Amino acid sequence: MSNNKILVLDDEPAVGQLISRIAVHCGFTAIPVITADEFDNIRGDWQPSIIVLDLQMPDVDGIEILRKLAEAQSQAQIIIMSGFDEKVIQSARHLGIERGLKMIATIQKPFRADELERVLIGLRRGSDVIDEASIRAAIDANAFHLVYQPKIDLQKTGANPTHRTVGFEALLRWTHATRGIIAPADFLPIMEAAGMMDDVTDLVFSLALQQQRIWRNRGIQTSIAVNISAQNLHATDFTDQLVARCRECEVPPESLIIELTETAAMIDAAMAMDILTRLRLKGFRLSIDDFGTGYSSLVQLHLLPFSELKIDRAFIRDCGSSRQSEIIVKTMIDLGKNLGLAVVAEGIEDASALQVVRELGCDYGQGFYVSRPLSAEAAEQWIRGARD
Repeated sequence: MSNNKILVLDDEPAVGQLISRIAVHCGFTAIPVITADEFDNIRGDWQPSIIVLDLQMPDVDGIEILRKLAEAQSQAQIIIMSGFDEKVIQSARHLGIERGLKMIATIQKPFRADELERVLIGLRRGSDVIDEASIRAAIDANAFHLVYQPKIDLQKTGANPTHRTVGFEALLRWTHATRGIIAPADFLPIMEAAGMMDDVTDLVFSLALQQQRIWRNRGIQTSIAVNISAQNLHATDFTDQLVARCRECEVPPESLIIELTETAAMIDAAMAMDILTRLRLKGFRLSIDDFGTGYSSLVQLHLLPFSELKIDRAFIRDCGSSRQSEIIVKTMIDLGKNLGLAVVAEGIEDASALQVVRELGCDYGQGFYVSRPLSAEAAEQWIRGARD
């Protein structure tokens, strides 16, 4: 596949030309097309490295284009650009990922030129490109690290949140040589599309267990939550490998919380039930993340041995100002408690949201209002502040 070539599919000629001009300004060669037939003909011959795709076309919609690209096993990086609402755009993105496509960005119309420039500059092939090869090189170079977001007990009294800390969620970051700190949203979709989720999960567990061992040796007892993907649940020895690694690091399984990041139905429900049930039997705690955003959430909650339920930030964000959101949050809290689960509110970003979830009886909370993610050193200082 040739480098630095962008193929733009948009039925509005002016929009396609504008995108192409911005692309050329960012160092790419670009061709705009307005029909699916033109797109198919040029894509096959020209082999673009990046495709900018409008979802709404008069002759064929973007979902059909994604299906055809998957059937052709396209290796192009795909940017979705659409005037549809964010939920539709994200659904299209996840569909592309599930079909093995490299969905690397979404932009909502009307877009700003500088927004598109930032995305394209970040994708330009060279020393600062984010692709499978650069990610693997970064793993080998130990360029990834974890930050830790505190989780506090909402029902425990005390003004200082450090005094109510019950644990941390480990979040992956990439320290890039030229781009600085890169967040997961910029590299996880590429990892997913490249089938690298086992690699990233292995990396996160290694870093988290190393840090947990350091803290325990310093007398700090706390839990660490680690996110995994449903894509990781495909091997029956997953549990045994994790138990062995905990034993090697002298970290008890009870100090780890494993969060499932996908609420969509799992491809192999029997395998997932096998692995997750064994994890619980070995002492690990299981949390269902982003609860309320997937149609199968209740099914998974019924079938799988979760010990914790995390209410998605989309509901928490508005519960202090929206009566409807507050009712939904209350329903989820009551459901979790009736099922004997600990309930966590994630994405607490202001005092009103914190007050509402506390009054509704939510057990734990995390979010920027409590604390932004911290370095390992800052997290240790945070924990030690609980002893003051």
